[in-house]
Amino acid sequence: MSFNNRSDRSRSRRLSGRGMQRILILAGIFGVVTFVVLFGKLWQLQVVQHETLEKKAISQQTREVSSSANRGTIYDANGAILAISGSVQNVILSPRDVLANVEVEEKDEFGNVRSKTVIEAEKQQKVQSTYDLIADGLSKILGVDREDIMTRLKKTNSAYEVLAKKVEDDIADQVRDFIDENDLQGAIYLTDDSKRYYPYSTTASQIVGFVGAENKGAYGLEALYENELSGEDGRTIFAKNASGKEMPSAYSTYTDAIDGYNVHTTIDATIQMFAEKTVEEGIQKFDVTNGAFCIVMDPDTGAVLAMVSYPDFDLNNPSAVVDATESAKLQKLKNDPTVSEEEYADALSQARFKQWSNKCLNTSYEPGSTFKPIVVAAGLEEGVVSEDDTFSCIGYVQMDQWKIRCSARSGHGTQNLRKALMNSCNPALISIGQRLGADKFYEYWENFGFTETTGIELPGEYPSVFWSKEEFVSPAGAVSLATASFGQRFTTTPIQLITALSACINGGHLMEPYVVQSVTDNEGNVVSYHEPSEVRQVISQETSDLVRSFMESVVGGAGGTGKNAYVDGYRIGGKTGSSQTLDSTDHIIVSFAGFAPADDPEVIVLLAYDWPQPAAPGQNTTADGIYISGGNMAAPMAGELIANILDYLGYEKSGASAESNGVTIPRLTGKSLADAQAALSNLGLNYRTSGQGDVVTDQSPNPGSSVPKGSTIVLYMGSEKPGETVAMPDLTGMNYDQAKKALEDVGLYLDATGSGTSGTVFSQMVEPGVILDVGTAVEVKFAENNGEEQALSQKDLWKKSTAGSN
Repeated sequence: MSFNNRSDRSRSRRLSGRGMQRILILAGIFGVVTFVVLFGKLWQLQVVQHETLEKKAISQQTREVSSSANRGTIYDANGAILAISGSVQNVILSPRDVLANVEVEEKDEFGNVRSKTVIEAEKQQKVQSTYDLIADGLSKILGVDREDIMTRLKKTNSAYEVLAKKVEDDIADQVRDFIDENDLQGAIYLTDDSKRYYPYSTTASQIVGFVGAENKGAYGLEALYENELSGEDGRTIFAKNASGKEMPSAYSTYTDAIDGYNVHTTIDATIQMFAEKTVEEGIQKFDVTNGAFCIVMDPDTGAVLAMVSYPDFDLNNPSAVVDATESAKLQKLKNDPTVSEEEYADALSQARFKQWSNKCLNTSYEPGSTFKPIVVAAGLEEGVVSEDDTFSCIGYVQMDQWKIRCSARSGHGTQNLRKALMNSCNPALISIGQRLGADKFYEYWENFGFTETTGIELPGEYPSVFWSKEEFVSPAGAVSLATASFGQRFTTTPIQLITALSACINGGHLMEPYVVQSVTDNEGNVVSYHEPSEVRQVISQETSDLVRSFMESVVGGAGGTGKNAYVDGYRIGGKTGSSQTLDSTDHIIVSFAGFAPADDPEVIVLLAYDWPQPAAPGQNTTADGIYISGGNMAAPMAGELIANILDYLGYEKSGASAESNGVTIPRLTGKSLADAQAALSNLGLNYRTSGQGDVVTDQSPNPGSSVPKGSTIVLYMGSEKPGETVAMPDLTGMNYDQAKKALEDVGLYLDATGSGTSGTVFSQMVEPGVILDVGTAVEVKFAENNGEEQALSQKDLWKKSTAGSN
């Protein structure tokens, strides 16, 4: 019995030990499994999801607000602001924080715990009420669609919904008041931003360019100098509480925005506006349908003082089509039910591209006779022609089956080199081209820079289009050499042409054109500066002096095609051009390249009007009777522009010419009748008196007025000058005598400018119908309406005969 008891106790101990082992093993396994699970979870949280959870924690505990750097300013040559950034605000909505701001009591007023259903229902009601408040309030302040705000509010996981960008201070203040009044801090907030402003609106629009929606340069200098202008944005990170309100924290960080550099251009805003006015007036006067361009440059340095391309656009609203003609076309398409939305969108896109395009760089056209001074310069430099050489012109040159005509169908007869350029004689220029030969001609084509772009720091410059050298110098290229000699059948850009012409008049130096003078930082330190850069010496100083003298004769000499560019008191040189395109017989580009002062040029101007409309298809005059040519259209407009520029720059007139018919009236008040009579008689003026007295008490016109010789001056002897007024008559189409009589008939005086007695009225400074005081002297510009032949005709080309250009 005792043995069995011992045996049972032993067995019990063994069983107990085994149980304990099992327990320990199970506990160990459970512990290991638990540890593995916990370790895995920790690994997932601490390693796998570390970045995600960290970002979530940061987003819940902090808010990051960026601050835009102020974009650098773009200035004109005199410090006038062409583009500047101003501080504005972006309105941001945080739907996630809108929910966080909505609080509902969990107990009622008696301290009883409310049901979850009641709490949730009340919360939803408060959320909806808050949504309505925000949507109603901000849609009214910002002008944003209410439904769009409501849609954004429902993005409850988002903390950054942009409701409005670049709002002005007055709107931003209304948003701040709305936030404070409704305790919506954190749910709605504002961030600093900047907005681009263009004070001159359309001035130099294709040069300055504009920025896109993200304040990044999209066109012009804004795009080309993006890295310099943009700067670096700053940011602020601050802690926030559960309701999204900012809390003071030592962990807040601030990174200041670094404003962009400033760009200083060579553009003179005043000269730019002179040029734009000239372009716009010519477009209206000549009914120009395909735009125009104008470049004003310093020929010695290559600095561009003005660059106009029409149509232009408003930099503050670059997507709006501002040209009246283009706008009318678009409106017609929009109202046409047969035009699809895609077709209208395409037309709108093309109209925008047209106004954004810079004709001065990316329009390649046949320059016509404005190219002739370059050929003359090459011939003189090579010694194949001299000033004393003579040329015979019978009205055409016959080359095998090709008859190449001159601008004068009956011919210019025998003429020297100076007169040949003044006459814009095609046969004479063909002769110079032939003497040069194709190889030398092509060599000067290269030397004057036409085989490559100029390198001006503006986007989109086109190259010239010429024959290949192999084709040009081959026997088959003889006709190409002939037509190229007077500027036809090849194309170049306005910037390339004016750069080459500058080399003809500045001593022979081909300069690289540029529009940016310098870049500075915010403290005014110069970061970069553009020194004038000479590409090469093309011709000698002696050759340049002679070409410059020839071109002055084109304007100031008797019979020169550019005589309508003459302005009394200024020495202007230049060359006209009338090039006909191949797309239409009526499509003519009239142009003029001019410079002044002729002895030491400070400015050179290239002005062109693309497609003045004839009175009827096939006719060579406008509805106003103006013959379509560079000499009749571009020359007088460019001459006036050059005179305005010289006046602005402070150049004194060189004195009236001997041929001038104008007389400046002296001050006669206080003189006796005899003294006044003697003073007027010496000036070739007549007089009549009004009233009785011994001393002149008043006069008409006023002292300083310019009137033609032979005009009658009214002297008031003791009587008061009458205060009568008259309407300005319309002098369109009148010659000198007719205009003078029409003015005198209503008591006004003629102040004649331009070609004077030999021309017809080109423009009158006072519009018809304007009320003037009797005795007022009115400036009227006269120009000779030359019967110049137009350029190469497509019809004639197919007949294997070419026409002239001048």
